[in-house]
Amino acid sequence: MTDRPHVASAGRVLAAVLALSLGTVLMPGGAAAAPSKQEVDRAKHRAEVLAHRVGAAQDELAALGAEIGAITEQVLQAEDQLEAIQKELNRTREELAVTQARYDAVADRLNSRAHDAYIQGAGSALEFILGATSLTDLSDRVTFLNAVQQSDADLATQVANLADQLATEAARTQKLEIRQAAVVNDLRGKRAQLQAALDRQQEIVDRIEADRRDAAALAAKLNKKRQAWLRRQLAPITGSGALKVCPVAQPRSFGDGFGAPRFSGGFHLHEGVDIAAPTGTAIYAPFDGVARSSSDALGGYAVYVTGATGYVYNAHLSAYSAHANGPVQAGQTIGYVGTSGDAQGGIPHDHFEYHPNVIPPNWPESSYGYSDIDGAINPYPLLVDACY
Repeated sequence: MTDRPHVASAGRVLAAVLALSLGTVLMPGGAAAAPSKQEVDRAKHRAEVLAHRVGAAQDELAALGAEIGAITEQVLQAEDQLEAIQKELNRTREELAVTQARYDAVADRLNSRAHDAYIQGAGSALEFILGATSLTDLSDRVTFLNAVQQSDADLATQVANLADQLATEAARTQKLEIRQAAVVNDLRGKRAQLQAALDRQQEIVDRIEADRRDAAALAAKLNKKRQAWLRRQLAPITGSGALKVCPVAQPRSFGDGFGAPRFSGGFHLHEGVDIAAPTGTAIYAPFDGVARSSSDALGGYAVYVTGATGYVYNAHLSAYSAHANGPVQAGQTIGYVGTSGDAQGGIPHDHFEYHPNVIPPNWPESSYGYSDIDGAINPYPLLVDACY
């Protein structure tokens, strides 16, 4: 009656949504727990379709996330480039303004000299020379005229150079403005691409949520029918239900190991379900009744709880509680999870059996193909209802 626990595992993507509801509708081994097997088969197919759709949507979402990351990086790079161009453009415009001011000042000086020369006329220079009173005076006057002419020539050269510099800086400014416009246009396109990707991302998220809501509604509908069916199946036992509370506190896990072959103490079939939990986890009375402790080499420390519908058997306890013997109410602690007896693999668990007073007809088979063994019925569907 012992073995390592079969830990229940949720399927990929949609199973996480349906584990607590649809999983109670579709019983292991394909046995229908709803009134119509065809309806359950259709529900299973629908769940598979939804799982595929959600899985595909999540794959698309992951790929889109990578695309959004790449586009975002491009947008940031473009914004950095635009900022660098703007700084260079501002600096160039400042240099252009300074050069323009210098050009205007030198050009004004040159224009003033040209105006003075025009007013004085062409003969003024000759009259200035002829007015010399001596050779020394003549030499000084010629030197002065040459200096004035050289100054005018330098001004003209300076004006021409500044004009060239202005043209160069204007051309560079124009190129920067063209580059700036191109980067702004590219950035605008990338931002639009990013927004479109974000919109697609939101659409996928909305689609996944819609599928999950669809799955939850499907599970709720079928589970409601299953509960009605289960109550009819349990009518010979109690007329309502068997387990009022989950036999083991959280954290816990279990699968459907009812009917699995066992070899400890001689070959036999597993007559219960192993609920794995850390050593010392509380074990509860699942209904009102009378508790009785027991001990042997196979089950180790064990506690029976007998109620109006039948009795349960809990084995491999690490210790008893104060309520391990005598009247108990549903939810009272009767012992603690452990590995006493022949707990296979040394994994702490509660070996849980349920023996009803009356075996219900058409009880769901376990994944090993058994619905009842020697007065014990497969407790998996009851545990699912009580523990989730």
